[in-house]
Amino acid sequence: MLTVRKPTIATPHAHLDWSPVPEFAHIFNGSSVMIPYVEQYLNAVMRAVQDGHCADDPGLAEEIGQFIRQEATHARYHLAFNKQMFDAGYEALKPLIAGTVAELQAMRERRSLAFNVAYCAGFETTATFSAKYLMERCDAYFRDCDSYGANLLQWHVAEEFEHRATCHKAFHAVSGHYLVRIAGLAYSFWHIKRTFDRATRVVLDRHRAGMGAADRRRSIRMQKRLERRQMRYMLPRMIRLLSPFYDPARLTVPPRIAAALAFYRGTDPITISFADTQGPPTAA
Repeated sequence: MLTVRKPTIATPHAHLDWSPVPEFAHIFNGSSVMIPYVEQYLNAVMRAVQDGHCADDPGLAEEIGQFIRQEATHARYHLAFNKQMFDAGYEALKPLIAGTVAELQAMRERRSLAFNVAYCAGFETTATFSAKYLMERCDAYFRDCDSYGANLLQWHVAEEFEHRATCHKAFHAVSGHYLVRIAGLAYSFWHIKRTFDRATRVVLDRHRAGMGAADRRRSIRMQKRLERRQMRYMLPRMIRLLSPFYDPARLTVPPRIAAALAFYRGTDPITISFADTQGPPTAA
């Protein structure tokens, strides 16, 4: 059963360069800017499935309802974080937001519900492997850092893994056609990556604005290293998404993600990064 958590993670003196590796923080700050609008689209599509395709499956209807509540909560938290970014002068992100909202709205209007749900399932199943990477391979970037940005990301991706199968189930309730699922998967991977990359470019350009030439080159090398590192982890594992028999519900919850889901279920203010409460990850 999905759980809607509302952890108290905000701190009064939060920093946007919250990681000991600023490029890591800003790559995900760029994603954070776009996330609420992607999640609003996901919820609109999933409501359509809930309203039109769950009459014979009340269990799926309830799961979709919890999914929507989780995603709406994520969006509220990211909008609060994003306000800090706009207050810090990242106004150049606003046209990117408007463009992404328009693209997603056009897709809802022009493409079938089956394709839109396939896009959602593609995004969510990709996020499953991103969650495993971030929770199991990125402790060095989450430890000894400002807790707000670090916990926003760790909490969010832990819940992404928790609801990894919901959109996949919704797709099968609407269509289940293999080629439609693969088309949605491919398009969502391209579209979301392009969307996040554009926002990240704006954020990192501003971060580097006052740097000398040598520091700027080092920062660019670090960004590319981080991006290659994540793709090297994710792409071989994502091959399984191409199987007609792929089912994300069969993936076991890793111990680190299970611990995070329990950690963020608490109600007390959280003032340290989740990673600082854990030993070394045990996952391969």
